[in-house]
Amino acid sequence: MAAILVVEDDLDQLSMRRQLLEDAGYEVRTAQSAAAALPQLRGCHAVLMDLRIPQVDDGVKLILAATELSARIIVLSGARSERALPVDEFLVKPCSSKKVLETVARFCAGQPGA
Repeated sequence: MAAILVVEDDLDQLSMRRQLLEDAGYEVRTAQSAAAALPQLRGCHAVLMDLRIPQVDDGVKLILAATELSARIIVLSGARSERALPVDEFLVKPCSSKKVLETVARFCAGQPGA
């Protein structure tokens, strides 16, 4: 089963994304900050994250750490970064659940349980 780490500082949004992905059959880990997410990165195939968690710099640090572990990175955010980021997909909020699931599925294709 593909493991997805969802990082979002808004608890309601975090819960909604977790449920959406679990219902689609993914193993879901969650964190509300970059600091809480870092120890959970190992073994995750993809990271679905807000960029501002709570600051854009925190999101950038998490992206760089995830890149080193070869995790696919999907940013779902209304915030923008001043610099180019090594992400696989940048989805702008608001974004439909269907689009989120399609994007995650694309990056998890071929993973056990995906």
